[in-house]
Amino acid sequence: MENNNIILHSITPAELKAMIRELVKEEFDVMNRELQRVMGEDDLVSTGTACRLLGVCSKVLRYLVNEGHFTVFHHMKERRFIRAELLEFRNKHRVSRLKRV
Repeated sequence: MENNNIILHSITPAELKAMIRELVKEEFDVMNRELQRVMGEDDLVSTGTACRLLGVCSKVLRYLVNEGHFTVFHHMKERRFIRAELLEFRNKHRVSRLKRV
């Protein structure tokens, strides 16, 4: 059996704050991924929406499609993309602009 006790008198307030922040961040990331997976399943979106979700222009989206990153469906001369794939790609390749110390 693993002992996960924390002895508070041997840890500084800053270390405790960092430890709690990391635990909360990990749990939030897990919940966020699960929510986006559930919300995005089987939902097809247009090219414009795909570009907005990814934060790219249509030329970059076309390049990513040609590279094989996304499944494309054709419906009445329009291309449709799976929202879950777009969100997964975006989250995997996102660079955080906010730097926290």
